[in-house]
Amino acid sequence: MLKSIFVATLFFNILATANAVANPLALFIEQCLQYQPELEPDKLASFQSVEQQAVEFEKRTIALNNINDRIQYYRPFANDSLNKQGLLWCQLHLADELYALTTAAQTQYLIDKLPYLESPYDQLGQRLITIIRTQWPLIEKSQLHSAQASIHQALSRQQFTMQFNQQDCVLTQKANIESDGKTNIDINIAKYLIKQPNEYCRKQAWLAYQIRAKAQQTPALALIHQLQQQRAIQQQYSNTAQAQLSLHGLDPTQLARFLASQTVDLDIAPWNIARALSRASKSSSMETMSSTVFLQQIFDSLESIGLKFELINMDKSNASADDIEHNRLSNTRMIRVWHQQRLLGEIFTYPHSKQQYSRNVDGQLIKQTVIGHQFGQYALSFPQHLTHSIQQQKLIIALSQAIVSLAQGGQFYFLTNRGQNIDTHAIATQWLAHYIKQQLNLPELSGRHQLAEQYQQQLGVFRAKVSLAFYQYQGDIEGEKQDDWLSHNQSLSVAFEQSFGQQWPSATDAIYSYQAIANEGINHYLPLWHNALTQLIISETPARKSAKEIFTLLVVNETYLTLNDQLEQLIGPPIDPHSLIRRFKHAGTTQQ
Repeated sequence: MLKSIFVATLFFNILATANAVANPLALFIEQCLQYQPELEPDKLASFQSVEQQAVEFEKRTIALNNINDRIQYYRPFANDSLNKQGLLWCQLHLADELYALTTAAQTQYLIDKLPYLESPYDQLGQRLITIIRTQWPLIEKSQLHSAQASIHQALSRQQFTMQFNQQDCVLTQKANIESDGKTNIDINIAKYLIKQPNEYCRKQAWLAYQIRAKAQQTPALALIHQLQQQRAIQQQYSNTAQAQLSLHGLDPTQLARFLASQTVDLDIAPWNIARALSRASKSSSMETMSSTVFLQQIFDSLESIGLKFELINMDKSNASADDIEHNRLSNTRMIRVWHQQRLLGEIFTYPHSKQQYSRNVDGQLIKQTVIGHQFGQYALSFPQHLTHSIQQQKLIIALSQAIVSLAQGGQFYFLTNRGQNIDTHAIATQWLAHYIKQQLNLPELSGRHQLAEQYQQQLGVFRAKVSLAFYQYQGDIEGEKQDDWLSHNQSLSVAFEQSFGQQWPSATDAIYSYQAIANEGINHYLPLWHNALTQLIISETPARKSAKEIFTLLVVNETYLTLNDQLEQLIGPPIDPHSLIRRFKHAGTTQQ
């Protein structure tokens, strides 16, 4: 354990203990920082079989994993800097404990034996190997997190003012975006890009906004690049892109081909998108609908694939049968989800009251389903009434995520948790959301929303190309050798033009415009890959396979099939990366 974590724990305890009883979040953080899993080697070794040792390992690590999930659950409720910092310390503390567990001699013995057993034990062994491979030594991990936090702080800073060298670019007093005295740069730049009629001025403002924190970010981003490159070399790879893509069975050349297949020229530059959206058709009119009624419609549509929803905590006293039927979800705070007589878990619903009115739809895992150990729990919050079609879409996606999280329960946490199982979870969620939308026959989103989605798609494609170039690059991005990195300006400017119709001569500056390049590394492409795979499943799965069969195979997956095995049964071979990319293009999975 790093000394800084001990200091952090002591510091937080001094500040938080006084109000821990009155503040559940502070109490949770204090308990988390003091948590140490029990995994005594002599007890683990006393079992007669490797299978029993694996089950015991699960018993002794499930509390650590549950606390990790609870950190993510509590994160939106951390409204002050102390609690935010406390959750970060807690996350780092648990990462250190997991590192100690997975590198312990007895765990190494278990990992060596698991691959020779049948499923799911062999898959657990492979997953633990992957976890170890992606873990960082404590000192390097501390440096990495500090650099990522520095970039987040630089990008989050709002106190910027807009100054122009050309008087023609200054808006008139009538259209002045800062007349209210606020200095939130995110809001001000958005207003400026809408109100400024001169495209040249909009472009200059947008370009300046991309590098607003370049000076503060450069040292941190250079350190992240250096740490990742050193780690890749230690793992016998030439660069970070090769090392990280190998975890997903890809190489940089294949990823470049995939991103090319997903590229569409919108012919709308980022500095023009705000005005284009303002001119696009707004959302189609929709009658206000109770969110509970809409949820019930979704539940009814899912009966055909074997799902049943049990509504708990209804106040049936003094209510007629018609009232109960009409208000089937009105007072519900918990929903039990069943699949073919098996309890998958529970969803807690939190409709926003009028006093705390919000249009947002949010969902968060509370506890992962682990067969034989615990039922899963998920939390959903949403407005009491839906007034826009986009809210319906968001509620469908959030509920799909909840159902997939509960349904993908296995014997071992590391085989089913979303964080360790990104690919199958994302693909299953997108397929289920598509199925629900089809069943409900919802109207298409407005032209404005469709254009916004197309723009975000191409922004993701471009940024994935930037991340690929950045993590393939083996030199320095600052200092005397930075010219080697700047030589990528031409190729990245071409990439920018392919998506947006205009050039960005200094396109290497894009690395300073988004947090994901520091946090996600090369994996910024993954949502695009998941979407393409989902569309391929939807378009190429034979009609003879029912939705119920697809749900059982893709979502529930009781036989612990790998993603490749699932794809073979759904769309048939070949499913190697080269063939999948070719099939993506043939099936038209690129977002038009």
